[in-house]
Amino acid sequence: MMFCVNVKCFGFQFNKLIIVITKIFGFLIIDYMLFTLITSEKDPASKTMLKYLQEDKKFHEIKKFYLTSPMYDNISMFISPYQLLFSDSIDSSSKETNVFIFLSRHQSKSKIPSLTCHFPGNYFTNSYGGNKCELGIAYPSLQKNYLLKIFQEREKVPLCDITIETTHHGPTSIKKPVMFVEIGSSEDQWNNSETASFVCDSLLDTLTQKIYPAKDIAIGLGGNHYGSKFNKLIINTEYGIGHIANKYNLSYINKDMLNQMISKCYEKVTHIIIDQKGLGNEKVRIMNLLKDIELEVIKI
Repeated sequence: MMFCVNVKCFGFQFNKLIIVITKIFGFLIIDYMLFTLITSEKDPASKTMLKYLQEDKKFHEIKKFYLTSPMYDNISMFISPYQLLFSDSIDSSSKETNVFIFLSRHQSKSKIPSLTCHFPGNYFTNSYGGNKCELGIAYPSLQKNYLLKIFQEREKVPLCDITIETTHHGPTSIKKPVMFVEIGSSEDQWNNSETASFVCDSLLDTLTQKIYPAKDIAIGLGGNHYGSKFNKLIINTEYGIGHIANKYNLSYINKDMLNQMISKCYEKVTHIIIDQKGLGNEKVRIMNLLKDIELEVIKI
């Protein structure tokens, strides 16, 4: 049976105490995760979502940059003074948090309206934050739960594409799982309050319910930046997918990076899924590399 416990006494919340008790008794008393939303006034889409969360969801500042809401016991919010991609030190400000979720803009040349989500990481260079050759910690089932939520209610945002993105940009050194939730792809969407409310409501609904674990957890290799084949798998099958290296990053995938894709995951990775038509000139090398990995390889 799933239940949450929230004890308040003289204004103090005993969430931490409950977690400690759980560890002492050595069994799961509650299914309770703490999430921190990361926003920035330097990001226009993030600023629009921040405004909605403050005005409609009653998030208010209890100390500098740190906000909570009486409506959500397991969700807090932090306003980063930095650009979101360069916020590697953010976990020091919220040590009890289990997962960080960055609310951000998505930008593309096509300017197609889109709602995206992905995990951060750099397969080589770090031009957009984080460290070189370092991946953040992925949480595939969280991404799957959120993606399914917005996909099921997509009639509310009929003009928006709903898709994952493959792993890219910083921050990369946060010691907890990190996911980016983004609105794209131009100022019209970044400043759209209706889109912002849809994204925030969908995310809050996801975080206040049980995160249903995906049956199988995989990493992905190949395909385009938006991981179209992987996106379909997440929505239509029981797979959850963590880090994905698209065809533009395959030349940087060696044994060490492949092991990092596997290890930098909140859940145990059991499969490697390859877009066999999306490996380009790296196909032979990648297939040889996978021979030494003791995981089931699935070709799509």
